[in-house]
Amino acid sequence: RRSPEPSDDDDDGRSRRPCRRCSPQRHLCVVLDDWSKGYSIYKLDVDGFDGDPDEDLRAERLPGPPIFRLEIPTDDPRNVALFAAAGGMIFAMDYSEEDKSAPALVYDTATGGLAVGPSTPAALRNRPELVPAGDRLYALDRGFGRDHFRVLAPNGRRGWAWSTLRDAPFDTGAAATACHAAHPDGRTVFFSVRGGGTFSFDAGARRWARHGDWMLPFEGQAHYDAEVDAWVGLCRGAASPGRVCSCDVVAPAGEGDGDRDGGGAERPPPSWKLAEEKVARRDSTHTELAHVGNGRFCLVECRNRRGVGGDVLDEDRLLYATTFRLRYDKDGALRAVERRARCYAVRKKSNTFDWRAFGV
Repeated sequence: RRSPEPSDDDDDGRSRRPCRRCSPQRHLCVVLDDWSKGYSIYKLDVDGFDGDPDEDLRAERLPGPPIFRLEIPTDDPRNVALFAAAGGMIFAMDYSEEDKSAPALVYDTATGGLAVGPSTPAALRNRPELVPAGDRLYALDRGFGRDHFRVLAPNGRRGWAWSTLRDAPFDTGAAATACHAAHPDGRTVFFSVRGGGTFSFDAGARRWARHGDWMLPFEGQAHYDAEVDAWVGLCRGAASPGRVCSCDVVAPAGEGDGDRDGGGAERPPPSWKLAEEKVARRDSTHTELAHVGNGRFCLVECRNRRGVGGDVLDEDRLLYATTFRLRYDKDGALRAVERRARCYAVRKKSNTFDWRAFGV
């Protein structure tokens, strides 16, 4: 006779079975240049946020110690640090004119393990644009013309490896790419290029496709949110900074739609909506949006901290983090709901680095 299966219910009958639609719990990680020798990465538990984002919040200390520190001289213009996050991993890249073989470091936020990845290819030493998608990190060189396109991906027991991909069919010069978004199919990445339209890259077929002269409405990275079945990001060109918008997900290119030059049939632009609420504050100097899982986002912004008499304190900043969810109301308007915030006092040591924020 078989033993009864273990119950998925609590004593009071409430189910313990996890929701299949819910993604794994994430945290907010922020990268700061808060010490004289380099950069620190802090992990914040967004579940503990309980402040009213419309009120003046008391500044708290960051929970310490940092989970990881990278020693790179912050005041030497020849040394550049780039950070990105994908699939629960934080990538740190050190660019130095003196050391041409500096490896990419890969920090696993789940295990705390640090892996030494391969050296960054010389073709990507012009401060490339880093584009995360799934568990991979794409890199577009910012040189002028159709330059190099690489991907850093898991390589079995060998750890991580760079692979060369087909060059982008658009100019990848500085600030050419306005935004990018990973498709929920897990293999397609979309790019909107200033003056060039919107393209997609299929990692499985390794081909490019062009979708039209239009652009996605975002600035920087957009994230897919299953709750509203749309991409979500900071709105480009909004009347005030820090406005969030959603955009219908664009279908990937079908067979025969893509070719070497990114050609293909023109498609109509997707519909998009601007959130009614302005999540960011008025005096932010830099704003980033992170997806922290289970339909939640965190808008992170930094502003100057003023001392006695209103003088700006060069090394002191206030870091505001506001979590929220997006919902459509009965009239179909996009609303930012369940907003919670927290404020942190942080230090700044470099004039060449702002900060970064990731949901991992």
